[in-house]
This record gives sequence, structure tokens and C-alpha cells, in this order.
Amino acid sequence: MKKSVVVMLLLLPSLAAAQVDSVHRPDVIRFADGIVHTYTSPLRWKKSDWAKFSGVVLGTAALTLADKPIRNFWINKDENVLDHVNRVGYHYGKPYCGFLLAGGLYSTGIIFKNEWLRETGTALVTSLAAAGMLEMALKPLIGRARPENERGNYVMTFFNEEPKYHSFPSGHASMAFTVSFVMAKRVESLPIKIFFYTLAGSTAVCRLYSDAHWTSDVAFGALLGWYCSEAVVQKLKQNRLRPKRNRKTDINMTPYPGGMTLRATFN
Repeated sequence: MKKSVVVMLLLLPSLAAAQVDSVHRPDVIRFADGIVHTYTSPLRWKKSDWAKFSGVVLGTAALTLADKPIRNFWINKDENVLDHVNRVGYHYGKPYCGFLLAGGLYSTGIIFKNEWLRETGTALVTSLAAAGMLEMALKPLIGRARPENERGNYVMTFFNEEPKYHSFPSGHASMAFTVSFVMAKRVESLPIKIFFYTLAGSTAVCRLYSDAHWTSDVAFGALLGWYCSEAVVQKLKQNRLRPKRNRKTDINMTPYPGGMTLRATFN
């Protein structure tokens, strides 16, 4: 993630200086606002939202029952086609892929004054940053052993800094699905949506085929990408244009000896 953090930091100056929306709010402020909104969303959740969150937690826990059988299926696979899928999925799930795509879209949007490209780039870099920092915090916090450690799928050594205990959640999956979810929201073409979802699927296959993660790691990583992209995209839509107040102006002229009085009332 270190290289990707550098790429993200390089993008921030352009977000700050290059473009400002119609209410003079710099994109770097919208970037920070999107991340804060994402992390503080649980404070605004209703009962239905907490019910969904409980369903995600229970669903992930239930999926751990399938971790070993699914691993046994993939560990015996060694095919040329899957090798190609593995390479595509590996690079697509790397943070640098998403951040470079975000930077390319944003920079192109600035150069050609294309609002769609600029907004898409902003949504991508914000969503990736939110998802990336969250999964980076969860990995050492939970300390789940990777499959290749041969210690089982329920071994967790909390607050562990060793990469071999950073199985949950899958960082590749969270990055890949974040990119795909954002792009799918930003495009109307069904074939393009399918294309991006297929790329994210290749990353899911990659993490299982390479024995780097359990199935529940990948599933939760994908859900993490969905949550961050959903929260960020919605927030950017809200703060892109500040609602204008409907103001009514009444102008009255009143005669008085020697002239007229002009009075303007702003409501």
C-alpha cells in the first residue's frame, strides 16, 4: 500500500488547486468530507441499517464454514487459463491500479474541462482512500492467519503486525471492488459495467487461486468496497452543489413631499 499512498498524496495538490465547484469548495475538501462521512456514517444509521450490518457480520461468520472446502477446491487447480486470470486479478486489485486510474481520469478531466471525468476521478480516489485506510486498520487489528500458514481459518492473533496474519479482510478484493463499484455507478453502458465487475471477479479468483485468502476474507473485502463507494458517491453528489436559498425581493416606492422613497426588502 505504500506506493499507492504516495500516488494518493501526489493527487491531493491537484485536487486542492485545480478545480473548484460552483460554490467555491475545493475538491480536496470534498475528498476529506467524503472520507469523514464514510467513517461517521454508523453514527447516523437507523435500525434498518444496523440490521443490515448485523446480517453482514452473521453472513461473514456463516461463510467461514465454507472456507476450508472452497480452499480445497482451489488448491488443487493449476491451469494455464487460471494463471492468466490470476495475473489480471492480482494487478487490478493492487491499490496503484485504482489510484493511477483515478489520477488519469481526474487529470484528463481538468485538461479537457470534462466534468464527468473530474467527478469520476474524485469519487474513485476518495473511495479508494476510505476503503484502503479501513482495511489497513482491520488487518493487524484482527490478525487472522492466512491459509498458507496451515493454522486453520479461525486463528486470530489480535494486533499482529506480521503480513502472514493479515488475511482479513482481503485488501486486493476491497480495492478491486471499490474501483468496479464506482465505475459501474458512473457509467450507463451495461457492457462496461459487466467489464468492470468481471475484472473485480478476476481479483476474487486470484486471491483464492493463489491461496492468499479465505473466501470470507474476499467476501468481506468486496462488501467493504461496496460500502465505501456507496457512501462516498452519495456524499459527493450531496456536496457538489450547495442548495441555493430561494430569496424573494420586494421593491416599493413611496411618495413623500419633495421626492420618492425606494425600499427594497429581501426575504
